[in-house]
Amino acid sequence: MSLHDFKPVHFTIEERPPVVLAIMVRSSLSEEDNIEEFGSELNQLVDNYGCQWLVLDLGKVSLLTSSAVGKLIVLHRTLHRRNGRLAMCGVNSVITDVFETARLSDYFHLTSTVDKAVDHLMQAKSQTQPPA
Repeated sequence: MSLHDFKPVHFTIEERPPVVLAIMVRSSLSEEDNIEEFGSELNQLVDNYGCQWLVLDLGKVSLLTSSAVGKLIVLHRTLHRRNGRLAMCGVNSVITDVFETARLSDYFHLTSTVDKAVDHLMQAKSQTQPPA
């Protein structure tokens, strides 16, 4: 299966090999059905398409519930177990407050821009690979 065939509802996909960029297109992650579908789409990226290095651009997101944060925690753990990483960017002050209140601002890697997030993952990838 090719990542080009994947048509998620909650984000668009851009490839910057080996990094996959998921750009959120919805401003709110608040309804239970919405959250379950969001989590399912994130899982598909990892399970069906082999994504290990993921940047999630939250620039358009203005509302993030605890259920959505839970999906991000699961994604973060799944990627770590598979020797991959998650970085998030474009996080506004409201979402930052959610992460800080939940004491997750140090758990997640947050950057201001996509390029900084991609650079972070490329550096992390180079540190996880054994020398040739």
